[in-house]
Amino acid sequence: MTGLQAGVAIRRLGPEDAELFNRLSEADNLFDEDPSGAPSGALTPDGARAFLADPSVLFWVAESGPLTVGFLHCIVQRRRTAGPWAELLLMEMGVHTEWRRQGVGTALVSTMELWMAGHDVLEVWVPANTYAVGFYLKSGFTPDEGAILVKQLH
Repeated sequence: MTGLQAGVAIRRLGPEDAELFNRLSEADNLFDEDPSGAPSGALTPDGARAFLADPSVLFWVAESGPLTVGFLHCIVQRRRTAGPWAELLLMEMGVHTEWRRQGVGTALVSTMELWMAGHDVLEVWVPANTYAVGFYLKSGFTPDEGAILVKQLH
């Protein structure tokens, strides 16, 4: 994790971290490219515990003392074909605006890759926002064919 500022630690959250998770959810707009948007908002305490207890959820935070300075959220997706048993979908990642370009994002991706190596997961997908594509390319991701499409039911 070269380049990561001393005193920054990365850890995976579990159900016992529901309060921290909800505090982050109330301020996660500060980790986005445009912090003027609304935060995601907290879950109920039971909902946050259930989310973090789900074995398909991987949620890491980067912390400097009591401050959360970054996070990375993945979903483990089982495969239906022969080969590796699963792949990851990198759902979201953010670094606090005051902590960018200090190695936090790179360290979070490295932590995810260490988890992948230890669990025989060989592939990760990311539906990257346009402003984040350069970071992911620099981190070793490559473009894939197709497009990500979204449909919301109302």
